[in-house]
Amino acid sequence: MALTQSESKIEVGKNAPEFELESYNGQKVALSDLDNYDGVLVVFMCNHCPYVKAQLEELRQLDEEFSSIAVVCINPNAETHPDDAVEKMGELVEENGLNSQNFYYLADREQKVAEAYGAKCTPDPFLLDWRHRLHYHGRLNDKTSPDEQVNEREMKEVIQDMLKRRDPPKEQKPSQGCSIKWEEK
Repeated sequence: MALTQSESKIEVGKNAPEFELESYNGQKVALSDLDNYDGVLVVFMCNHCPYVKAQLEELRQLDEEFSSIAVVCINPNAETHPDDAVEKMGELVEENGLNSQNFYYLADREQKVAEAYGAKCTPDPFLLDWRHRLHYHGRLNDKTSPDEQVNEREMKEVIQDMLKRRDPPKEQKPSQGCSIKWEEK
């Protein structure tokens, strides 16, 4: 398992790339479908990564705490890693209580969305404001290893500030995790 840090192709304040992807249950979801939310938390993740598994509870809590924010998880490994196959995505959602109406788990089969966002690792979170402009690209919390305890819920604080229309944080603390399993071209 290679530890990778996130980097973004999107500058803070710039529009995030549009996407339309299929959920594990066959529902098509586009970024433009989420215009009725006050923000969108896009997280590139997969099923098998220990860094993702360590953050599933944090994602569930954020989803519960912020009903006005859509939580959109995108799996760029759906075609490149057997444990991340679309057929297994629904199991992860059900087993971790991530089945609210504001939570989406989408398959990026061609990895075009991950590439457009500049996603590098899993998890790799991008917080978009209500106009789908990048507000924050950084970690969910201060947990840097799957075995550590959370001391500071950074994304929660950033979301609260964004909802109060405050400026994005000056420091965008990168996430880290397993590298995305890119398809060989």
